[in-house]
Amino acid sequence: VHSLNIYGCANITDVSALGSVHSLELHYCPNITDVSALGSVHSLILNDCNGITDISALGSVHSLQIWWCPNITDVSALGSVHSLNICGCPNIKDVSALGSVHSLILKYCDGIKDVSALGSVHSLELIDCPNITDVSALGSVHSLKIWLCNGITDVSALGSVHSLNIYGCANITDVSALGSVHSLIL
Repeated sequence: VHSLNIYGCANITDVSALGSVHSLELHYCPNITDVSALGSVHSLILNDCNGITDISALGSVHSLQIWWCPNITDVSALGSVHSLNICGCPNIKDVSALGSVHSLILKYCDGIKDVSALGSVHSLELIDCPNITDVSALGSVHSLKIWLCNGITDVSALGSVHSLNIYGCANITDVSALGSVHSLIL
């Protein structure tokens, strides 16, 4: 099977036979707990799979999307993932191992405070992460989107970012240091 999408199958508990699927989407499957066999999947979406706690075997997945999986706390094994999208995972607190990810989206992740290790990420999106306050280490990011992050007040270190998109960050008041940004959207 090249591509497989599974939606709302509460009775599925074992996905070990799906490790050879190229593109796999698991949506609303609360009783799946073990995804260790899915490390060879090229593209993987885990959406609202509350039983999953351990994703340490997924470090070789090329494109990984983790949406609304509140019981996942540790993403330290995902530093080799090419494209990583984490949305609505409030218990993830440490993203320091993700500095080598090429494209990283962190959305609705209330537990994340420190993004200082993400300065080497090529494309980074921080969306509605209210506890991030310091983005001074992100000046080397090529493309940076910061939306609805009201904890951020100072963007003066982002003047060398190639493409910068800032939206709805009510506490940013001074953008004078951003004049040399190639593509700036405010």
